Amino acid sequence: MKPLVFAALLFLLLAGLSSADEVFVPDNNPAAGSSNAIPFWAEWSAIQGQIRFQMLFDPTQLGNRAFTVHDIAFAANYSGSFSATQMQIRLSHCTVGTLSATMDLNIPNPVVCFDGPASIPTTLATWTPMGLTNTFTYNGKDFLVMDLRYMGGATSLTGSGSQGRFRSAAIHRSWAYTNYYATTESGQDRAAGLKTRFTVSVVSIVGSGTTKPGSTVTFALSSPTDAGLPYQVGTSVGTGPIPIDTRQIDLGLDDVLVASTGGALPSVFEAYSGYLDATGAGQARFHIPNIPLLVGIRFHTAFLTIKAGAPSNVKSISPTYSFTVLG
Repeated sequence: MKPLVFAALLFLLLAGLSSADEVFVPDNNPAAGSSNAIPFWAEWSAIQGQIRFQMLFDPTQLGNRAFTVHDIAFAANYSGSFSATQMQIRLSHCTVGTLSATMDLNIPNPVVCFDGPASIPTTLATWTPMGLTNTFTYNGKDFLVMDLRYMGGATSLTGSGSQGRFRSAAIHRSWAYTNYYATTESGQDRAAGLKTRFTVSVVSIVGSGTTKPGSTVTFALSSPTDAGLPYQVGTSVGTGPIPIDTRQIDLGLDDVLVASTGGALPSVFEAYSGYLDATGAGQARFHIPNIPLLVGIRFHTAFLTIKAGAPSNVKSISPTYSFTVLG
């Protein structure tokens, strides 16, 4: 395992739930809400053919927790199907709690989660998954913006209902008519976004212990979908971030990170590499050197799991746990 873990980490430097959890905004009922024509309404897609559409979710709506998004679903208000010759869905963190009329400003660091033709069967009053082909790691702290756009859109109806999806007064939305490449919105509504279900997996790192020189901080690692996989922990004095393909790990590329991941100081960085157990759990320890000059320094720790064949051979990335050395 050691060569595999170290090789994956070198690439990185150079470049408590079930296997799938669900986050609902605002609730898990796909059969309730008012009708929302934008962006999937049958007449809408037939007449307009293309659109750019955004929604803003705040951390409280998402449970104030970090997770990896595997898919997104909306509550259908018709039976039939939706198709597009080209559809793209991007997700991005955003630090501003409102949508700008300049749409690109709302997705400062977009990750493409779907890009290609779409064919989506739809059943009235059920959740309709979009079928994302790439994941997004949400940090649990910032606002989350979804940017969806399509061209060549068409909707067919085979049963009751005529609007596209159920909406909620709790979600901020923005849209641009008839333009897949729009940069400026046509309009927005702070209380009419689509009811949304996120299919997620939760990766966590939690520290415990005394943060004084000469003491130990123990990190509890958890990634339920990665049972048995090798992991690598890293500690740094900066938060970077370091990009990993379309993702990132919020650690700084500094001497502490190199030391913590290189295996040269096991008396300080204990069990920083290993295998998660059958529940996807692991444990690592940071033995803080008994050096008074460390008081006041803030350390940041995160981990990733390794799987050959995954993008960059990195399966999952944890959020960052931070602490300050106290006197």
